[in-house]
Amino acid sequence: MKQFLTIFAALLCTVAFAQKPNINKAKAAFDKGDFAEAKTIIDQAIDYEKTMDKAKTWYYRGMIYVVLDTLNNEPGAMETAMESFNKALELDPQQKTINEFTGTQVLNADSRIQDYYGYFYTKAVDSYQSEEFTQAADYFEKASYVMPIDTNAMLNAGYAATAAGDDARARKNFEMAVEKGMKDKSLHLRLYNYAINDEDLDKAYSILEAALVHNPGDVDIQKFQINILIQQDKIEEAKKGIEEAISKEPSNPDLHFSLGVIKEEEGDLEGARASYQKAIDSDNSHYNSNFNLGVMVFNECNELLKERNALGYKEERKYNELTKKINERLTAALPYWEKLYQLNNTEETVLETLKYIYVNLKMNDQAEKIADELDALKG
Repeated sequence: MKQFLTIFAALLCTVAFAQKPNINKAKAAFDKGDFAEAKTIIDQAIDYEKTMDKAKTWYYRGMIYVVLDTLNNEPGAMETAMESFNKALELDPQQKTINEFTGTQVLNADSRIQDYYGYFYTKAVDSYQSEEFTQAADYFEKASYVMPIDTNAMLNAGYAATAAGDDARARKNFEMAVEKGMKDKSLHLRLYNYAINDEDLDKAYSILEAALVHNPGDVDIQKFQINILIQQDKIEEAKKGIEEAISKEPSNPDLHFSLGVIKEEEGDLEGARASYQKAIDSDNSHYNSNFNLGVMVFNECNELLKERNALGYKEERKYNELTKKINERLTAALPYWEKLYQLNNTEETVLETLKYIYVNLKMNDQAEKIADELDALKG
């Protein structure tokens, strides 16, 4: 019985010893490079009542798991390291006990996190420069995990994934960067383009709304919104948006052109003509406005031609009146089509229309020149 009690007491001492992990021993094992031993001791320490609530326990656990991650690539080590550092900061926000443990105010949890982040960020940059884009995205994402307040890592992870051809991964990182408060206009427009490619106009519009919060009054963003509204047949909203944009940028030909398109769709031809003309007044080389205005005037000629062709052979006076009007409209259309020719002399529609006008206005030399160019273009 006495022998049994002696053995039992010895067992109690052994158990008690096993339950009293020593942080200094974990540090000593770590310093010797015996990371497995250091891990065993520190994992016991976070469950032991006398060490589990000490910031230095969690700080050193973070240190050990950083090495297990970066040196041994141990699965889950990164998550454990960050959990440990964050717990240390929770227990000791001022890091006083951590500074006492390390003997310096420099080697604290914040600095270790910064070093950890820097390790992954440097690896990411090196991988990107070596055109190992998938690996670069991996490292940038790890850097982002270590320091989630730094949106640069998320952004660069997106760029690396884009370079690797992984649009889904890129999009995820760009979305995270925006959620974390990144205000860059080009980033919002990237997400807008993803939504457009998905044909999700509602999402595209909401992305632009968010972009305007950070870029109030931005005309480019408003233009994209207007395009979406037009595609959704929300004409009145689109029109109101364009007019608001024009009030901020009255010399923008694209805005006047867009307003002209909407007015033309509404049947307000005079209003459309005025808007196209304002676009041309702002930029004489605005191709689309010259084209639409040229087509409008030319279509007026076609209506007069239909009326003339319907006349009887005895209605000579009416025929001559209509011919005069047709020539007046062709003369009015000519400057727009000549400008279009100046801007693009290989557009078949422009050449065909210009040739027709020259022939009907009996501008034979010009008509022959355009005819030769059409023949050459068609081969």
